[in-house]
Amino acid sequence: MAEAAEKLFDLVDSFAESAKRKAAVWPLLIILLILCPEITHTISKDTVEDSKANKKLFLDNLRKALAGQGGSKQLMESAAIACVKLCKASTYINWEDHSTIFLLVQSIVMDLKALLFNPAKPFWRGTGSQNADVELMVDCFVSCFRINPHNNQHFKVCLASSSPSTFHFVLVNSLHRIIINSHLDWWPKIDEVYCYSGELRFMFSDTLNRVIQGTGTHAPLRMTPSLTFIGKKTTSLKFKEKATEQDTRSYKCLLLALVKLIHADPKLMLHNPVKQASEIQSSTAELITGLVQLVSLNTTTQLSQEAMEALLVLHQPDTIELWNPDAPIETFWDIRY
Repeated sequence: MAEAAEKLFDLVDSFAESAKRKAAVWPLLIILLILCPEITHTISKDTVEDSKANKKLFLDNLRKALAGQGGSKQLMESAAIACVKLCKASTYINWEDHSTIFLLVQSIVMDLKALLFNPAKPFWRGTGSQNADVELMVDCFVSCFRINPHNNQHFKVCLASSSPSTFHFVLVNSLHRIIINSHLDWWPKIDEVYCYSGELRFMFSDTLNRVIQGTGTHAPLRMTPSLTFIGKKTTSLKFKEKATEQDTRSYKCLLLALVKLIHADPKLMLHNPVKQASEIQSSTAELITGLVQLVSLNTTTQLSQEAMEALLVLHQPDTIELWNPDAPIETFWDIRY
């Protein structure tokens, strides 16, 4: 396979003369290079033989474009796509294999995260690309978590109240993917981010209030000091007294993602290691009350259905014990009646 991949690499690379053509083929070239582990190891050295020089030049140009030195927005965007593919592929290789791909990833990952998770200049490839951009960011987020769950600067950026709401959506969907897709032994588990459960509860409470206020079907819940954001990813995050219809749709999408997150792993939202028993009970009560209110939100069937599923999971016996570990039975009856 490696021999065929190298031949195809050389063929495609010779075709890519202009910046436009390079941008079109770079994501393919990185995949072909990944299929050639011996060549990848060879071109990591300072000097390489002539037949491998084009592969080394490709990686050099990829790094430059990713860092904004390629002279073309098209090349920078293509480099981002290619590098996300590289990061994603590396997560399927065991660290114990000591693959050279890991060195390649380390050489680009900081610039990649700086490009995709820059709240001052959100990554955007143009009209109609938002879904693809979000998916690219989710792939990057999940891959970075699997590569090193403790290098979480991008996590904090996505969680920050000053970041675009797209970043919040990427964060929540990435966490959901980490929970439901954790098949390989060396992939870190979601409990690595349980320490952020408080911020996620705040995000849920705040988004819930905005959705309820936007629909106007129920009196708003008590506002919790929390993350505030609006639907447009390029707008500054100021509180809006009256959300637009577009804002409300954006909040609903984020809220649905948050409820799915609760359904997938309720422990993520119930983790309260440093709070007093009364505070734990209060935060659990607010979470459950919010979900109950969503069940009766008849303007959004999917959201109501998902809220019911989340409530069922929260009422599993082993999960009830997490409502307030110091007094689970008392908390159960206090919240329910």
